[in-house]
Amino acid sequence: MAKNQGKQGGGSGFFWGLMLGIVTGVVLAVLFAPKPGEETRKQLAVRGVVLRDRGKERYTELSTQFRERYGDALEQGREAYVRAKDQILSQYSQAKSAE
Repeated sequence: MAKNQGKQGGGSGFFWGLMLGIVTGVVLAVLFAPKPGEETRKQLAVRGVVLRDRGKERYTELSTQFRERYGDALEQGREAYVRAKDQILSQYSQAKSAE
């Protein structure tokens, strides 16, 4: 069970790592840009919009995947519960009738 939790948290870690990388890249681009400030700001604004949109898309993908996996795991848990309950009731009935 611990392995599954690590995988689910990995998407969130990736997302925040991506965001940190984007911010770092923007800061470095501004500091070391060979172009004039106004031109650089315009270019960064355009790139910022593109990166924001990509981030939103990735976030949507990750949340959808999480919901699907959570639903699958929940369904598997319910099925396992029903099987175990049925098996215990069957064994109980057999033991009761053997008396």
